[in-house]
Amino acid sequence: MTYTIELLNMVKAKYDLSSDYQLAKKLGVSTARVSNWKKGKNNLDWNTAFYVADLLGINDQKVVYGLLDDKYENPRLINALCEGRPV
Repeated sequence: MTYTIELLNMVKAKYDLSSDYQLAKKLGVSTARVSNWKKGKNNLDWNTAFYVADLLGINDQKVVYGLLDDKYENPRLINALCEGRPV
C-alpha cells in the first residue's frame, strides 16, 4: 500500500466517510482524482497533502517524507532528501 492510499484511508476513518465520493468532497477534489490516487496513477499534490496533514493533525515533515517514495523513483534522490529526516 502506498503512503498516499494510507493517508486517504486515515481521512476516511477519522471522518467516518463511507465512500470515495464523500472523501472527494471532504478534500475538495473530483472523484476521478481520488480514483486515480487509489489506482496509483498519480499521487497527492503537495497542497492536498498538506491539507490532509492538517485534517489528520500530522506533522508536515512526516507527510513529506512519507510521500517521497510515492512521488519519486530515483533512489539517489530519495536518499539525498532523507538524509535530514527527523527520527
